[in-house]
Formats: sequence, C-alpha cells, structure tokens
Amino acid sequence: MIHLGSIGKTTIDIDSSFIFVVGLWVANDYLNNQDLKVALLWAPVLFIGILVHELAHAAMIAILGHGASRILLGGIGGATVNARQALPWQDLLISLAGPAASFAEAFLAAGLYNRVAWMQRDPMMHAFIPIFITANMWWGFFNLVPVAPLDGGHATRNFLRMFLRERTAFIVAVWIAIIVGGAIVLLGVKAGQYFIAILLAWFVWANFQQWQYFRINGYPGD
Repeated sequence: MIHLGSIGKTTIDIDSSFIFVVGLWVANDYLNNQDLKVALLWAPVLFIGILVHELAHAAMIAILGHGASRILLGGIGGATVNARQALPWQDLLISLAGPAASFAEAFLAAGLYNRVAWMQRDPMMHAFIPIFITANMWWGFFNLVPVAPLDGGHATRNFLRMFLRERTAFIVAVWIAIIVGGAIVLLGVKAGQYFIAILLAWFVWANFQQWQYFRINGYPGD
C-alpha cells in the first residue's frame, strides 16, 4: 500500500493491484501498437482519470456534510470509503458525482485542446489528449451501467430507495443488474469485447449471489 497524502482530510492510497493493472494495460497497448511512448501515456491517463473520479465522490460527500473520506485506488478502479448515514437522494448524488467528473474531464480536455494552439503542436499532448478524452468518456459511460458495484448500480438502487422500501428497492435493483448486465455480457461477446464481457459477467455473478443470499437469509431488518 502506498500513501499519496491527503486533500483536506480525505486520504489517498494506492494498492499494488492498481499498479499491476496499469502495467498490464500499458503492456497490452504496446503489444497491439508497438509504440512504447504512446503505451506509457496510459499510466497518467488512468491515474488522473480514476483519481479525479473518486475525488468527485469524496467532494460530494463533504458538500453534503458527511465529512472526510478515504480514497483507495486498487484493481481496475477505485473506491471512496466513508462511514456515512446518508439519505437516499444524497447517496444518489454521491454515486453520480464520479461519472459526472469523468465526463467533465473529457470535455475540459477537448476544450483546451481545441483552443490552445501549443497543445496541438506538442507531440506528447497531441498523443495524450485524445487518449485522455476517450478513456474518461468510456469510464464515465461504463460506470453508469446499472450493475453494482459500478456507480450506475448504486445510483439505481438509491433512486429506488427514494420511493420504495429498502427491501423492494434491493430486489428491483439486483434484478435490473442481472438482466441488463447479462444482456451487455452477451453483446460484448458478440462484438468481440471480451474484457468488458468478462468484467460484467463477474459483476452479474456477484449480484446473483446477493440475490441467492437474500432468498436464504432475507433482507437485513426483515
């Protein structure tokens, strides 16, 4: 575990699994394109994009009055941990803050690239900015898929909690995750997007296990 420091009282740590995944991503891009300089750009792209995404969650948590958080970058993404007892609409905003920040990063980078001449002339920025825009747009849309543990899955459940009982919101959200996630897995396999298909299949399986646990043990508080 590497401790990067704090912003305000929110701490930022990196797990070795994040470094490993970034290394695999860089290696995969190099094997496909045979350009080491471009492949290495994925390291700052992933680090900046995911960190800002998680900082947006932490910022929304703080704005809503729930104090500081702990950001952990690990695996293929990150997590923002905060021991809060928030209202459903607050948790909805917290969930959506991350994807919103990813889209904002992409649009800000595109705007600067189109308006600042030296960024278009500079070879590194000419290579970096398009990758940065694409990665953040993809990360924003991917996180909106309504399958927990993605932000879209949490947002779906929190939206339902605004109108339904906790138990009912859980049942509807988990079945949305299983059905929608399963459909995306099939589309991913058909389109040859095996990485996305495998990742979503893992998430769908986790949601199915939650459903099985619910059937056996019931919902907490029942």
